Amino acid sequence: MIAIVAIVLFTTTTENADVRTLLAQVPASADAFVIVPKAAAFDAKLRINPITRARMETVRDLPRTWMLGNAAVVAWKSGDQPHYLVRADLVRAFLIRSLGSNVFINGTGEPSLDSASVTQILDLASRLPAADAIVVQRESARGAYPPIARPAVTAIVITPTDINLTSVGRALARPAAPPSGAVPHSFPRGAILSAAFTEPPRIVADLNRLFGAKVSSLFDQGGAICVYDVDTRKLLPRPLAVIVLPKDPQRRAIVDSFRQAEAIGIRVRIAEIGDTIALSFDDSIEQYQKDAFDPAPTASQWSVRIDAPRLVPILNNLQQNLGLRIAAPRLYRSARDLAGWLGELEQAKTIEAADSVDLQRESLNVRISSK
Repeated sequence: MIAIVAIVLFTTTTENADVRTLLAQVPASADAFVIVPKAAAFDAKLRINPITRARMETVRDLPRTWMLGNAAVVAWKSGDQPHYLVRADLVRAFLIRSLGSNVFINGTGEPSLDSASVTQILDLASRLPAADAIVVQRESARGAYPPIARPAVTAIVITPTDINLTSVGRALARPAAPPSGAVPHSFPRGAILSAAFTEPPRIVADLNRLFGAKVSSLFDQGGAICVYDVDTRKLLPRPLAVIVLPKDPQRRAIVDSFRQAEAIGIRVRIAEIGDTIALSFDDSIEQYQKDAFDPAPTASQWSVRIDAPRLVPILNNLQQNLGLRIAAPRLYRSARDLAGWLGELEQAKTIEAADSVDLQRESLNVRISSK
């Protein structure tokens, strides 16, 4: 999917085409595709944004931008094979064909998407903001992003400093009941990664091995973790992190049980800060208490903030850690996938993501900032 997006992102067109019209051009065999209805403006934005600017010259599969002129672009994948369609006038079509390009012009000759699929995609797209490009992933589409149910539709918006991705898909289940206390709604500026959630993801269980204590029980009804660093010199890497929980009787009882861990040599530090309880197994709680805070992205399921330049070197080291791969396979795979994704965003400084769900839809908002 990344290859398709890259090819479309870095291609110039000028026509403001209707999404429904462009959907009619997509063959039924496409399991994922991208639509750029007004690509000239998109191209100009990509040349300004520092995150995308460096990759502008890497795409070679489509005709040169001067050939496309007043055209819209659709790209899709069937299996592992990418295909491209350009809507072009007669002159442009002649130029593209005469120079030997293998791009489809104004149609593919294949059966198009059925009306039910088009209606479903348009319904999801109607819930998105105005976009520079739209990515559609059908039920059969592969790829980890976005981590929501298929079919999923993603709106891409480029500004001079940010890349904004808004994805929507159907909700797989009813939203979880809110936790007994409020999930922390601010993140410390000094952390390299902060995450808050109303229900613990499965990956939390792997933290038990890294911390040497059953910290997963702390997150049974949600909470947050703020990672300041990772000690990668050990056989098992050790997060230097603060766990932040709502201050309620149930959480207080669980936290108090961790004080007993000191009797077996596990260092535990606990502090009550406002309406939260903070816990750490190292001195990072001191930095947390002194830190400045910014509002966390608003979400009903989970939210994340990443300091990309500081996190990337750590992720690269974790990919070489055999102990992590064996003892915490979910964390290892997540670190590997995140490292690969961030590797495509060399100029990114901050990444924020927020996931929310209602009775019908799940939505994911991601902001990638160069500042």
